[in-house]
Amino acid sequence: MSLAKFILILSYLFSYCCYAMNNDALNTGFIKQEMIVLQELVNYQVYLPVNYQEKEEWPLIVFLHGAGERGSNSLLATKVGLGSAIRQQSSKYPAISVFPQCPEGKWWSSPVCERIALQSFAEVKKRFLIDKERIYLTGLSMGGYGVWHLASKTPDVWSALYVISGRVKPGGGHQPEKNSIAAKYNGELLYQMTANAVAHIPTWIAHGENDEVVPVMESRNMYTYLLQENAQVSYTEYKDTGHNVWDMAYSNKTAINWLFAQKKELGENFDSAK
Repeated sequence: MSLAKFILILSYLFSYCCYAMNNDALNTGFIKQEMIVLQELVNYQVYLPVNYQEKEEWPLIVFLHGAGERGSNSLLATKVGLGSAIRQQSSKYPAISVFPQCPEGKWWSSPVCERIALQSFAEVKKRFLIDKERIYLTGLSMGGYGVWHLASKTPDVWSALYVISGRVKPGGGHQPEKNSIAAKYNGELLYQMTANAVAHIPTWIAHGENDEVVPVMESRNMYTYLLQENAQVSYTEYKDTGHNVWDMAYSNKTAINWLFAQKKELGENFDSAK
């Protein structure tokens, strides 16, 4: 390890200790956080509701952004989708929310982005009082692809999924991670095996009928195969609408109330050797 990276890690550990010592005076709203991932300093955002108190457990939402929010400015991940909805109607989201960020040119299926998402989630679970039965995973576009990917690899974690304008079949620059379902299967088997892996997780899917970026058949296929698995699944297809349905999806009162009503049932991890 280089001296610069060693100093970076020491600096992070010092700031973390200071954070813990001053945890009684928590700020609320969107808060920049830091962590070390693969010996690199990574920023992400956490949203704490204005009435957050450490006297009760809170639901947790992990949000995966789209391709346009990649980079090193962690606030970008809060500008579109869930973060925008929270700013407009925070009362609809009585939860702690985590906003990890993919580096430029990477995808949620890449090892580094997967690590960033899961580690930021783990850090927040350690720092705040979380209701472990109410942990939700949601994402849009590239983040929707990330939801299917992460949920199929870690299906024992999530209480519910909210997938918006997401693909399952790799495309648009997505590369399947080598141990993922997408790397092992293609065609109809890809949707079938993904549905099989997440069927025990209550899921709501949203997509635009005229999506010009991610074909609507991606969500239609997943809905069909989840029904065949007897999954608890709902599907909203927005008529005469293109790729951006997330503004409507994250303001859908019925879907959001449904999300917060879900509690976890344990599943099994996907075994890539099968």
